[in-house]
Amino acid sequence: MTIRLRDWARWVGYPAFYLGSLLVFVYVTFPFDRIKERLIAEFNARQADGSRLEIDDMSWYWGSGVEASGVRLTLPPPKNASTDQSGAAPKPRVVELEHVYARLSLLSFLFGTRHVSFGAGVLGGEVSGEVTDRGNDREVALRFEEMDVGALPFMRDVSGLPMTGTLTGSIELEAPEQKLAKSSGKVSLKLSRLTVGDGKAKVMDALALPKLDAGDLTLEADIAGGRVDLKQFSARGPDVEVIADGKIRLRDPFNNSLAELGLRFRFSDKYKSKNETTKSLFGAPGSSMPALFDLDPKAKRAKRPDGFYSWRVTGPFEHLLFEPSPAGVGGAGSRARGTMRGFPAAQNPDDSE
Repeated sequence: MTIRLRDWARWVGYPAFYLGSLLVFVYVTFPFDRIKERLIAEFNARQADGSRLEIDDMSWYWGSGVEASGVRLTLPPPKNASTDQSGAAPKPRVVELEHVYARLSLLSFLFGTRHVSFGAGVLGGEVSGEVTDRGNDREVALRFEEMDVGALPFMRDVSGLPMTGTLTGSIELEAPEQKLAKSSGKVSLKLSRLTVGDGKAKVMDALALPKLDAGDLTLEADIAGGRVDLKQFSARGPDVEVIADGKIRLRDPFNNSLAELGLRFRFSDKYKSKNETTKSLFGAPGSSMPALFDLDPKAKRAKRPDGFYSWRVTGPFEHLLFEPSPAGVGGAGSRARGTMRGFPAAQNPDDSE
């Protein structure tokens, strides 16, 4: 029995001890500082707009992964940003991530599949997900938990006003040959307690509107063959109601994706009556005085009898076009313009009769 144990120790124990020592040595001496410096240098060298990445520390994450802490992404001010009241130039914007991790599944890798899980603590919440590559095909899953979208720099760039709201939900995508144009999946997102403005920031540096409460914005969409069909895109808050429908044809890269959407919104009587500014801009309920908002030719054409302003949103994402469409997408107004390139002609239900 002793001889057998001795042989076992010689042929199994020694190699195991050697392998364990090697792993400990690699774990302790792995050059994370060099990797961190190279990652920062390569990222910053590729940013034409002057964006800069900073990382305080990197370390192992569950053996086969890497974790970074103290991650800061410094973005330049928006191109259209103006100086503040003191005349000082606008400051760069900083997005801080409490921690970021990524981990490769070694078991999946042994069978020819690359599966990477990742996550980050950002904007007061969490984003996590997985990327799986099987041959030329890719699967992506993203999950968002209680993220403060108002802290995202581009959100204020879009509206020109401060925003608040928390994002939860998920995105699932399967991309054959890693191409968006062939992808399928599902989108389910909810932006809770969405507000726009704070009563101080001015629209186009002209008017300071009261905070607008949009309630909860829900987005549900199905993706098949590179086509995104909106099942639900709506927000019904105390101050405004927003509804969108239509479809998006995904392209590579994403900015080339084509949209054909209908967007309509209307302000509540409560919001129109908040102060003299809203009464003059949107029209006081029951007043015969025309609203200043309706004096704009496009806004006037977009207004419907039910109080909604209806718009047709078309074109590539990098250059979307907004045109008045009181009939809405799929209605008589949009059919008169024909169909957009990249989409099949929509059939009018009345044509089948």
